[in-house]
Amino acid sequence: MRKILFVVLALMLAFQTQAFAATQKIGVASMGKLIKESEAGQAAQKQMEKKFESSKVKLQSKQKELEALKQSLQKQSLVLSLEAKQDKELEFKRKVRDYQDLAQATQRKMQAEEQKVGTPVLEIIKKAVDTYAKANAFTAIFDKGTSGFLYVEDSVDVTNEILLEMNRAFRAAKK
Repeated sequence: MRKILFVVLALMLAFQTQAFAATQKIGVASMGKLIKESEAGQAAQKQMEKKFESSKVKLQSKQKELEALKQSLQKQSLVLSLEAKQDKELEFKRKVRDYQDLAQATQRKMQAEEQKVGTPVLEIIKKAVDTYAKANAFTAIFDKGTSGFLYVEDSVDVTNEILLEMNRAFRAAKK
């Protein structure tokens, strides 16, 4: 019984080593670079900037207004009565809360829009990676930034090739 078990185990190991001995081609790509440098990613970024440009200007003007109010409050604190000083401080705190609420609302809108605009870009990346991997017989392609690799040889980095594939796919989809 032991001999049969040993033979079966030996045969299983022999077949597994043959499966692992097959050449496996592995590559890495930088998702950040693909998003930032691709035509699709740049178009999405421009769309986001255009949509939230007025909100950004509004937030900056509110911030400047708060700074001016704070400096005014500091300058007048010595000459104001206690009651007037408390009123000014309450007004300042209310404006700070209003600014924080506006900033949070804007941030939530930006995140929702980023997800909406970013989804098609991620789909283009996925298709480009699939196309490139199949055309070049890759077993796996990992994200260079989040894969946990501490070192990756430059020869397995296929980011630029996938970037070209993405731009081709983006241009084809635009037509």
